[in-house]
Amino acid sequence: MTESVVDLYLPGIGPCVRIIHAPEVVAAFKKALAGWAASFVAPQEPPPPLYIKKDAEGLWQGEHTTADEFYIPSATSAVCSVVGELMGYYLERQPELLGLHCAAVEIAGRLVLFPEDSRAGKSTLSAAFMAAGYRVFGDDVLALTAQGEGVALGVAPRLRLPLPTSFSAEFSAYLAESIRLADDRYGFVLPVDAPLAPHAERTPVNTIVLLERYSDELIHTEPELIRLPVGEGLLQLLCQNFAYEASGEELIDFLLPLMQRSSCYLLRYGEPLAAARYVARSLQQPATAVHAASLLNPSLAEQSALGLDARSLMTLWEPTQNVSRYEVGEELFLIQTCSGVIHRLNNTGKAVWQLLQQEPLTGQELSEVLAESFCVDLALVQSDIPPLLAALEQAELIEMRHGAAE
Repeated sequence: MTESVVDLYLPGIGPCVRIIHAPEVVAAFKKALAGWAASFVAPQEPPPPLYIKKDAEGLWQGEHTTADEFYIPSATSAVCSVVGELMGYYLERQPELLGLHCAAVEIAGRLVLFPEDSRAGKSTLSAAFMAAGYRVFGDDVLALTAQGEGVALGVAPRLRLPLPTSFSAEFSAYLAESIRLADDRYGFVLPVDAPLAPHAERTPVNTIVLLERYSDELIHTEPELIRLPVGEGLLQLLCQNFAYEASGEELIDFLLPLMQRSSCYLLRYGEPLAAARYVARSLQQPATAVHAASLLNPSLAEQSALGLDARSLMTLWEPTQNVSRYEVGEELFLIQTCSGVIHRLNNTGKAVWQLLQQEPLTGQELSEVLAESFCVDLALVQSDIPPLLAALEQAELIEMRHGAAE
């Protein structure tokens, strides 16, 4: 389209950005949002919420509802500046979907999610999977259905520049060829063979992988995939989503069916391409994955909080009211219905909670039951129970029985 003023039109949103006298920005959107089937139409009324314009001083971004605008150094930066808002617009118009802050890759017909925050290596790992020949559904944001299907948005992965010199020669060469939209800060990965899932394509999720990157000194250390309790994945998804107004109960109700049929792992890795190939190989041959206890998000008992006042073993305890419970594997998630705060208990915390659901018990009585049930020395349990009870009390999940003395 040769007109000097056009509106960016995206399926699922409609007209969303007006581009004024900036053909280089039009070209940049065509590349970065090719998977979203970006098109450009004549100016619409009412005007879309955002605009990008070019004048003698350069590119500027603003909103039609305010006079404020700010300078944008390049067409690539223009795309970077608004793409997050565009994904937000799409999710607002699709209330049945949950937006997840994660990367997503298709392996053997199923999606693997990497739910992490910024600077965790999601985009680099996504590009590495593309280099290894796997389709990427997103490097930063994925929509999720209530049936546990991931929905691609069609946005190309974006990497920070300059690239690290520690990448393998093969991966560096792939990126040099595939980054075809860039400025001095960011580059979009746009490979010719385009292993990027198109907008709105859906695929079932069955694996959650948390990330732990080695330091630069250990970048060539062999990657390691460690099986985790599914509660680790659920906890991460509860943190890495865009449903800011949803209650904890609503989120768990949405995510629980997915977690009950998904596996969860921790990936420790250095060089991204080697890690991508290792993950794909391991998940298609699960016996190669290492099994170990979780090292992330220590349990409530382990966090027993220095400075908490250890209660006497003779105190009588009972659960507080207005707490909802959800079981995920062997773990228990408790949600305070008033505040929406979510707590995750390990086996010991779960056992204590379940025992107190039956009747009020003292710390000594709990110790005796647990020692017998787990075949553990009573003295050891007696040393562990007070800090656990103190932590549960501080979390307002249990309280002293009314009228009971310490």
